[in-house]
Amino acid sequence: MLTDIFLIRHATPLQNTGVAYRTMPGPDLSDHGRQEARLAAAFLADKALEHLFVSPFARTTQTAEQILEQLDLPVTFTHLIAENPPDESADKVRARIREFLNMVMDASCTRIGVVSHGNPIQVFIQELGQGQIDLKQYVFSGNNPAPPAGIWHARRDGEGWRLELAFQPGRAASM
Repeated sequence: MLTDIFLIRHATPLQNTGVAYRTMPGPDLSDHGRQEARLAAAFLADKALEHLFVSPFARTTQTAEQILEQLDLPVTFTHLIAENPPDESADKVRARIREFLNMVMDASCTRIGVVSHGNPIQVFIQELGQGQIDLKQYVFSGNNPAPPAGIWHARRDGEGWRLELAFQPGRAASM
């Protein structure tokens, strides 16, 4: 049974490249973003992840590459957790995230990582927390619920899912 989900927002991408942000493939990671992703990987090193699921955008796959350099994990790329294109409704994003959650709840893994984007991560938090998490205190650049390479930890116990913002690269020394 799945007990732990680590929701990993992609690290900082290159800015002002002229590459469409919300359309595949999107911008690459910046050098600073690669460093953020390495810090996220170091945080995840002792979390006993069994599988990594990754959005197929450039910034998420490159974040995952930095993680996979430190962790030996099987990886699955899936559009279910991808950035929402400009014309996709919030209901469709929620439906994709629910489909993904249904898929992984039935899998044999107990601890997984999900490398995704701010909006899908917000939906994950709302779904797993059943709307009980007040995200007003978690507002980062671009109105995202996590900073670049930030990690939310969702842990299932007898009462449901408990969620916390477990890692922020800028605060790595204090974690």
